[in-house]
Amino acid sequence: MKDSLLSHRGFLFLNITQACGAANDNILKQVIVFGLASGGIWADKLGEGGQAVGSLCLAVPFVLFSGFAGQFSDRYSKRDVSVVVKLSEIVIALIAMAGLWLVDIWIVLASMILIAAQSAFFGPAKYGILPEIIEEKLLSRANGTINMFTYLAVIFGCAIGGPLYDAYAPDKTDFPDATPMLWLPGLVVLVVGIVGTAASYGIPRLKAQNPTLKIRPLLFRTYLETWREISGTALAQVIAAWSFFYFIVGGVAMLILPDYATLLDISATQTAGLMAILGIAIGVGDFVAGRVSGHAVRPGLIPIGAIGTTVMYFILGLIPANFALVASCLAVTGFLAGFFMVPLQTMTQTLSTEEQRGRVLGLWTCLSFVAIILGNVLFLIIKKFGVPSHRVFLVCGVLGLACTALYYLKWRAIFEQALRSHQNTHA
Repeated sequence: MKDSLLSHRGFLFLNITQACGAANDNILKQVIVFGLASGGIWADKLGEGGQAVGSLCLAVPFVLFSGFAGQFSDRYSKRDVSVVVKLSEIVIALIAMAGLWLVDIWIVLASMILIAAQSAFFGPAKYGILPEIIEEKLLSRANGTINMFTYLAVIFGCAIGGPLYDAYAPDKTDFPDATPMLWLPGLVVLVVGIVGTAASYGIPRLKAQNPTLKIRPLLFRTYLETWREISGTALAQVIAAWSFFYFIVGGVAMLILPDYATLLDISATQTAGLMAILGIAIGVGDFVAGRVSGHAVRPGLIPIGAIGTTVMYFILGLIPANFALVASCLAVTGFLAGFFMVPLQTMTQTLSTEEQRGRVLGLWTCLSFVAIILGNVLFLIIKKFGVPSHRVFLVCGVLGLACTALYYLKWRAIFEQALRSHQNTHA
């Protein structure tokens, strides 16, 4: 095994495969969101706020299918699962291309649901592959690197989604002579899907870790059984900590950002720039946390991320409305978030056994999206009381304090003891 991750052929191809999938999810989602928003080509189809449907079409399949997908990841070779899943992405891209060509929102939404389900099946395999192709001492670095590539791909997908929609449905007021390029968004999704599929064949061939596992088609029973299996262990506490983090960041904080268009009186493009700054900062923070971790899992990085992001939430909730100031604070917040994410993600892979890792990662993915949905609900409840959006960061700060307290009162001792036991077992 090599110490340089990007010189490792299998890891490089896994990154390309994952990045293409993340980009495609967000390209298609952005085209749908713009099309359903006020003034969009499908604005009259679902009514006011219809753009939220695009986000739900991406989130709900992860909740429904991640546990089912985890079974396949354990039962079959994770490399084979990845290749089959990516091949299906090409078929889904063709469906999306047809729907976009016909300007049929229902076919396009169906393709969004399918591509999200496809991503849900890829999730347990891609993160489960890492411990099988990378030495344990390099796992923290590997997680930091793959997360950085993922966030950059998400930003790329969101960034080109707007221009693609403008080419697909040009504004007749600004561009009265423009010809709609109905074929362009679908073609881009298809090409990205083909590149990702080709890259998946570069992942090393791997054996199935639990070939006798019986696949159960019941969607939610797998979650319950997996949770019972790990209940009372450090692994369960790791997943709980990760879900709490996603509840704050993915569920509440991320919903604040679009409202800066009004708060700062800036354009949609500038608002998207704030989102891009946060996404890039998280990716860089993940990468740095992975490098700082070196050849070990470093739970000591968790309080840096927890305390740091909590402080930044309070600052964001109190500072005056100034674009440069908000952008700077978001960059620091995103960077520090990486120090929370990488150790927890690596512990999830390290503390799960080879036979159960796919199902554990399926549960991990499901609870991440459940946390996001619950955070969305909390945000909507807070907004019902007329709280200005940027003040909601103060609520994030209070939740961050609770998360930090839980770490010191409960999680730290459990995590450190579990890692010591793991190291002694594998010494």
